[in-house]
Amino acid sequence: MDKATKDMRKESKTLTPNIIIGKNGLTDQVIENIKSEISRRKLVKLKILQAYITDKDKNKVFEDIAEKTNAKIVQKIGFTISLARK
Repeated sequence: MDKATKDMRKESKTLTPNIIIGKNGLTDQVIENIKSEISRRKLVKLKILQAYITDKDKNKVFEDIAEKTNAKIVQKIGFTISLARK
């Protein structure tokens, strides 16, 4: 892990989640909101409600979010994920 990623992980601990993904899941609007936030900031924190993930693999959902938003995963803790611009 490089120094920039370590610094972003440290910074992400102080953030509150900008976007919460609820039971409706990853709609096009949610993806656009995440992309918009990532373009405005270098680091975005998301919270995913358990109601959305109950029948899915949590890590697969995280990977899908990163892929669809063209971002990289900085940190995963529980149902919270931090993303940064690639």
